[in-house]
Amino acid sequence: MSPTSTEKILKSSDGTDIFARAVGLHHKPSLVFVHGLALSGAVFDDLFKNQDLLDRFYLVSYDMRGHGRSGKPDTIEGHASRLYADDFAVVVEAFSLKAPLLIGWSLGGKYSQMFKQNGRLTIHGTATVACDICANLKPGSISGIVYAAGLPYIGPIMNEVGQPFVLGCVPGLYSTDDVTLSANTKLAFVESVFNVPDSVPISIKWSWLGSATVQHPAVSQAVLSRIQDPEKLFEAGSKGLPLLMLYGTRDTHLNGEVAIKWMTPHFKNIEVHTIQGGSHASFYDNEEEFVRTVVAYATRIFGEAQQQQES
Repeated sequence: MSPTSTEKILKSSDGTDIFARAVGLHHKPSLVFVHGLALSGAVFDDLFKNQDLLDRFYLVSYDMRGHGRSGKPDTIEGHASRLYADDFAVVVEAFSLKAPLLIGWSLGGKYSQMFKQNGRLTIHGTATVACDICANLKPGSISGIVYAAGLPYIGPIMNEVGQPFVLGCVPGLYSTDDVTLSANTKLAFVESVFNVPDSVPISIKWSWLGSATVQHPAVSQAVLSRIQDPEKLFEAGSKGLPLLMLYGTRDTHLNGEVAIKWMTPHFKNIEVHTIQGGSHASFYDNEEEFVRTVVAYATRIFGEAQQQQES
């Protein structure tokens, strides 16, 4: 039976459009992929053709509010944690998913309010969809979390975890009066996620850059400025919510070793996988190892969940 592809425009609780798609056979366990800052679910196009994934799982992605083909509120109120949880919930309902495994990449796992304090770039709050889910939806809404070059919560940690390059992109992403700065920043931002940008097909880079271009700076500010409370995320971790932290050693956006150090105390069921030479977009540059790691982890997590249901 051949896998099918379905695309939907959904309405979230506040009326915001949420673009979502699913590929594969619905009866299989589901993986929900969440993209990074200023991009869209289109970054997973190649991954959603991977036969090893399609043989085992139902693959779902959606464009977060403010991104891609979804609606783009430009106020802080339009980016409340509850709304991000509602967006996830409407995707789960639309595709009849049952406790999917959440795979968050980059902003799908990180970022928040960034501003200067005493001359130093400081970041407060949290901005992970998993955090939104744990804070606003009932326990058991997800079977586990995979942070693919993602950071589950934000605070003083970002001064240690954020790499200088990505922190330096913020002024350009915010700029509303310097067209050249904005355009150059977005191009540099997209190229920086790859190990060898010149080897990436131009159609891929233009697709990713196109997603970044349709996000207005005012929306970028709202996305990056939203506030979350990680308490429920940590509580879920302490109760055994599975977490896989997957990082590349050549990530120009995030220091995975520091992120792992900060998160380990909060999750009793945590695994770590480091891709040697892996980029920020290891699911693209290091697809084979990325897929092999996710398949093994997801198979185990769903298997354990099934055993618990049967016992």
